[in-house]
Amino acid sequence: MAISASTRRWAIISGSVVGGIVVVLVLALAVLWFVQRDRVLPNTSVVGTEVGGMTEPELRDTLAPMVDEREGQPVVFTLDLDLNDATIELYPDEVGYHVDVDATVEAALGYGRQGLPGDIRTRIRSLRRSVDLPLGRTSDPDALASWTSDVAAELDQAEQRGEVTVDPETLEVTVEPSQGFVQVDRGRLADIADTALLTPGNHSYELPAETTAQPIANSDLDEVADQLERALAEPLVLTSNDDDLTLEPSDLVDLIEVVEDDGGVTGLTLALEVPTDAVEQQIGEVASGRFDIEPRNASYSASRTPPATFDVQGSTTYQPVEASVEVNPGREGREFDPERAAEQLTHLVRAGTREAELDLATIEADFPTDVAEELAPTHAIGTFTTYYTAGQSRVENIQRLADIIDGTLTLPGEQFSINETSGPRSCERGFVEAGTIIQGELVDTCGGGTSQFGTTTFNAAFFAGVQLDQWRAHSWYIARYPMGREATLSYNVLDVKFTNNTPGAILVKTAHTSTSITVTLYGQPRANAVSATHGSPEDFRSYESERREDPDLAPGEESVLQSGGDGFDVTVTRTVDLIGGGEETRTINTTYLPQTRIVEHGPEPDD
Repeated sequence: MAISASTRRWAIISGSVVGGIVVVLVLALAVLWFVQRDRVLPNTSVVGTEVGGMTEPELRDTLAPMVDEREGQPVVFTLDLDLNDATIELYPDEVGYHVDVDATVEAALGYGRQGLPGDIRTRIRSLRRSVDLPLGRTSDPDALASWTSDVAAELDQAEQRGEVTVDPETLEVTVEPSQGFVQVDRGRLADIADTALLTPGNHSYELPAETTAQPIANSDLDEVADQLERALAEPLVLTSNDDDLTLEPSDLVDLIEVVEDDGGVTGLTLALEVPTDAVEQQIGEVASGRFDIEPRNASYSASRTPPATFDVQGSTTYQPVEASVEVNPGREGREFDPERAAEQLTHLVRAGTREAELDLATIEADFPTDVAEELAPTHAIGTFTTYYTAGQSRVENIQRLADIIDGTLTLPGEQFSINETSGPRSCERGFVEAGTIIQGELVDTCGGGTSQFGTTTFNAAFFAGVQLDQWRAHSWYIARYPMGREATLSYNVLDVKFTNNTPGAILVKTAHTSTSITVTLYGQPRANAVSATHGSPEDFRSYESERREDPDLAPGEESVLQSGGDGFDVTVTRTVDLIGGGEETRTINTTYLPQTRIVEHGPEPDD
């Protein structure tokens, strides 16, 4: 194919242009190479310091202060701790770090001179792009690792809860600070230190570590220490009822404990506390002896002698008689309670109080004054008098039992019992031997004869209209007692019991003279009147006779040991005319056995 002349002409022209451009570029690069010969490429810096265009001497002069600054100043690490902020300084020579100036100069001057074609691209870019080169260095990795371990060993620690203690001898208070958990991150510390050593200047870094807050704030520790010092500075005086108990600092130090408590600034704090067991052990006995007051029941005072004598043995009627009964006020008791005292003492020592009235437990009386006033007797609701011959041994027993029973109080719903009130009527308790019916025969026993007191009490209860619970008539009829309206006693089988079914308390009062015994029940009447209706004796049974030989009697001499008496039945009806209307009727049937006539005689003469 033939090529035209014009085409050849344009080819020649294009080749000439390209050739010219190449020649220009080559000449430009030659100029650039010439200009940059023995100098650092432009826009080049070493660890932030511009060194572009510098010759080797200039570069070394520029690096000199940087080297001095890096090798002469430490890298500083800080850690914010609860007690003291930690500051750790790392000097380069500690870990074998030194700036390699020759290597740094070689790297700076060698940048962009690694050979074609890369150098062309690097040099052209240097005209418009910056590059920052590191300092060359020498270091000892093992020394850095060892330094890191030393720092961790110095700062690592377990959590310290903190405490406040006191020397019991000197009373000096000591605070052991609280500190959170600290564990240094060795790997991160080494990495940060390695990087920091490449950077000139005085720089500070946060030391990498896992930490926790103080379990107990310093302010809480200091506050409880101040409280403890105040509490032990002077005695603490506890008062009550014109008495006091002084707790010296040496006593208080044995009572006070420092305990952990929720609610502090960080969720936990310390607090002063006085434990119950410490109070009981240290001061319980002396405080009880000094401050305890037994409660006292209210009581009644009334005359032992009734307003009017009542002693009718046959059919009769009794009406309550107004009487003066005084209420003797009772009082509440006070008792030292270790638990209550411990709570109060805890508040006192925390506040630094020096004197306080002791908080004692109140003990209510079993029979308080307000109840006594509500139930106070207003009448002699029942009374009865029986008689005896002065000077007999049985009289001593009757009067002894009367004195024991005198003043007995029976509340509504309660039951009165002679045996339960008096206990055994033994000679050891002041009773004497006197006649007692045993298996149909009168013999002497300790406390004999007190059945007369039982009969007297039964009649007083009979005419008071109260509920009669237990009684038993004598085996024989005894003329000094109301027929069918009497009772015998024998501890602890035969008793006289009644239940107080009146609206008020019943006060039992007794009175005795050389020839009589009286029992009076003071109370609030439930009856307008109480009547006894006696029937005539019937169904008589003749007594038998018995003769006994007594060697102490002379032949032909006789002595009547026991008079005989016929047996019979008798009926007594009690009618209670109730206040407010209505009446109660009760029939009492009594059977008396015949009393054997016993005659003793001397020995029969020999035939």
